[in-house]
Amino acid sequence: MSTWSFLPKGRRLDTGKDTQFSDAWIVLGLLLTLLGLALEHAFLTMAAAFLFVVVGSSWLWAAASLDGLHYRRRFSEGRAFQGETVTLTLELHNRHWLPLPWITVRDRFPPELPVDQVELDYNPTTHQADFNTFWSLGPYRQAVRHFTVHCSRRGFHCYGPAVATTGDGFGFFNRRGPVAGEQRLIVYPRLYPAQALRLPTQNPFGAVRTANPLFEDPLRTAGTREWQPGDSLRRIHWKATAHLQQMQSRVYEPAEEPLVIFFLNVTTLPRHWHGYIPELQERTISVAASLAALADQERLATGLVVNGALPGSDQPIRVPASRNPNQLTLLLEMLAAVTPFATQPMEQLLMEQVRQLPWGAILAVVTAVVHDELLITLQELAAAGRRLVLFTLAAEPPQALLPGVDIYHLPHLVEDWIAPVRVDAAEESPS
Repeated sequence: MSTWSFLPKGRRLDTGKDTQFSDAWIVLGLLLTLLGLALEHAFLTMAAAFLFVVVGSSWLWAAASLDGLHYRRRFSEGRAFQGETVTLTLELHNRHWLPLPWITVRDRFPPELPVDQVELDYNPTTHQADFNTFWSLGPYRQAVRHFTVHCSRRGFHCYGPAVATTGDGFGFFNRRGPVAGEQRLIVYPRLYPAQALRLPTQNPFGAVRTANPLFEDPLRTAGTREWQPGDSLRRIHWKATAHLQQMQSRVYEPAEEPLVIFFLNVTTLPRHWHGYIPELQERTISVAASLAALADQERLATGLVVNGALPGSDQPIRVPASRNPNQLTLLLEMLAAVTPFATQPMEQLLMEQVRQLPWGAILAVVTAVVHDELLITLQELAAAGRRLVLFTLAAEPPQALLPGVDIYHLPHLVEDWIAPVRVDAAEESPS
């Protein structure tokens, strides 16, 4: 359904004015009254009275027109992944005994998300699109319309506010007012499936659990083993003991697990102040989101540091590591909101943030460009004993190998996704 036309052909309604009534109508009514009285012409007097009654009732009609009007905007999903579609439902209720023959609603939509069979009018003043609809409702009636929104771009997309204009049935008077506030639709980055990434199925981030941990977490059971003298009675796994008919003790997971902190570099050119390449940046963000989802499947504590900022902020994004069930949702929301311009070079951010991270944390750097300064920083951190994994979308893998750093090269100059290639020291010919 395309947008609606909205007034009968030939009729012009200036919605920029608060009223279509002018002083000429008052002058006309007074003239008819004076002529009717002077000529003792009943028709002219009745016509003047009728005009004043119509004008007065129209004014009262318009004054009450917005009182019972309710506009609602609903999404089938408040969050979606890039490439998906969401159903948008618009509802308009007239909860008043007065009919509303004409109602125009101007809603603000994000121009980045197209709507099926509807052309959005971009407004350079608000940097949003105006979505105009026309409605007609009788007393205590409602109307519902459905639209399909294509989530074609990642981000926090704002809808609203909406303003309605209506009035009396004669079009003499208009009344305009807000009918709905702002609403947000979050579009997550596109996720690549694990099969497409083709990373090692075990320990893709180099995470190695401690074989004999000094401390164990009694709230998380990793498995069972035969009961041994000296085991506490609290360790006995009674279900496993009954099933195997042999005493079994619980094996707990280590109290301190490896943390995976993703460092996302939004820079796509050698210098962050040179600008950015939108397509390459979006792919880099999608790779970071896909890796976060993979780490969540591995039940690893994950965190995020980005040298891009949230809208309206100039500070880098930092999400502390956690195994909270909602951690992946938080990471995806931060990645959805990240703005395109870098706040500082990734090598500087790495050196600042690494001091606050546990020594055993795995630093997974996701970047589209690898320049000398970043390579030197990674080499220094690896030499200091930090655990590093580099995921790069550069056109070419790093020429110099980094001892102690796992490097995965994910080429980006192809139309479709191709399998990443791991760069190992054994594959590099000696210099």
